[in-house]
Amino acid sequence: MTVRQRIAIWAASVVLVLAAAAYTRYSRPSYDVWIELPTVSLPMPQARKVFAPGEDGIAPLLAVIENTPEARPQSGLADACLVYAMPTEGLITRFLAAFCDGTPKTVGPIRSARRYMLEITRDIGAILVHAGHSTDALAMIRTQKIPVINEFWTPGPFWRDGRRQMPHNLYTGIDRLRAALEKKPIEVRPRGLPYAIGNPPDTGTPATTIRLDYGPGYAVRYQYDSGHKWYLREQDGEPHVDADEKPIAPVSILVMFVHWWQVQENGIDSSKIDLDGSGRLTILSHGRLVEGTWSRSVREPLALWDAARQQVVVPRGPVWIELFPTDRPFSAQAGPTR
Repeated sequence: MTVRQRIAIWAASVVLVLAAAAYTRYSRPSYDVWIELPTVSLPMPQARKVFAPGEDGIAPLLAVIENTPEARPQSGLADACLVYAMPTEGLITRFLAAFCDGTPKTVGPIRSARRYMLEITRDIGAILVHAGHSTDALAMIRTQKIPVINEFWTPGPFWRDGRRQMPHNLYTGIDRLRAALEKKPIEVRPRGLPYAIGNPPDTGTPATTIRLDYGPGYAVRYQYDSGHKWYLREQDGEPHVDADEKPIAPVSILVMFVHWWQVQENGIDSSKIDLDGSGRLTILSHGRLVEGTWSRSVREPLALWDAARQQVVVPRGPVWIELFPTDRPFSAQAGPTR
């Protein structure tokens, strides 16, 4: 190769290097100036891998949680993957809360059981966590061998919070309950849920505001949040949040219209809910409402059906089942979403 050829190759190389540098300089964005945007913290539940109680083959724990004003805010309720809400004496509501992937260290306040709570427990193959019982609930526990962890009989997993007055200060934790079951196992297998997890059909009528008036101090409103596809729960005109200020925000709401009444047992008021037979069911998810029915008998557990007589399907996420008296005001209407 001659000297002239070498010089030509060297010159060409220099031109290519300069061209590449110029392309890089003017085609790539400059990172010399950084703009730090302010962060915004919203009081919303964090995304969790929520699955159905009993899906892992372990019998779910159903905790009886109080809902009087003295018991608010509750602990652990926002972490529940399934909650049954139901009236007790004087239309004061209580909750049956099941926990799946979340294991809150504090759950409560824990209160006493009623017969219809035991029926739900038996239907899904769960273990009821409670403190005390009505007369007919105690009879059912003894005669039908319903699996329970009762603070009266097994006090170890429970404690009292001195910052609250009795009886609104009894708490437990999922880890403590599981540890108690390891020491003294209870043989029970999950039997499944009255609904299925999946992709529900995109049918129904728009319904973004739902109201359930249980009674004075216990009126409930759900407001649909289209951005997160969940329903923010309110009660007594205030956002329903737990002790960690996490809001209660189920993805689906199933309203079972039931017959509720009150009787006297040994001179003490006790509430009843008739879960045998069938009744109206309202299914709410994705901001839409679908009518259906519920059915249950002594031999068959609770089942939830849509209008086509197919098992109700709800999207994956927390589910609230409201057992709502047929004679109380209920409304669902379309409107602005959160």
